[in-house]
Amino acid sequence: MKPYQISLPNGKLGHVINKRIGIRRPVKILWFKYKNKERIIAYTIIVESADERHEFMVYKTKRKGEWLDGARKNGESVKVENERKLSGAIKKAIDLFERKKGQLAYQELF
Repeated sequence: MKPYQISLPNGKLGHVINKRIGIRRPVKILWFKYKNKERIIAYTIIVESADERHEFMVYKTKRKGEWLDGARKNGESVKVENERKLSGAIKKAIDLFERKKGQLAYQELF
C-alpha cells in the first residue's frame, strides 16, 4: 500500500507516510516489569497548512482496532485542546480511508 492523503478541517492536508506494526513497550512498576504482548499500529502523518508543517504520530491496537488515547506532535505529547481536536480528526480520516480500502488497509506502509 502506498502513502496516501487525508483531508482535515480548516483547510489542512494530511499525508500518511508511514504505518508500522510493533509491540507495546514494557511497563515498569517499581521492581516489577510487565511485558506487553499486545501489538499496536503506529501511523506517522505530516500535516500541512498554508504556513505550517507538523509531524503527528497516532496509535491503534491491532486486534480490536481501537485508537489509543493521545498522540505525539513533533516528538512531544499533544497537550493543547486544538491539537487534540486535530488528532481526533486525523484518526477519523484514517478510519474512513481504511474502511474504503477493506483488507488492503491492513498492509504496512514503507
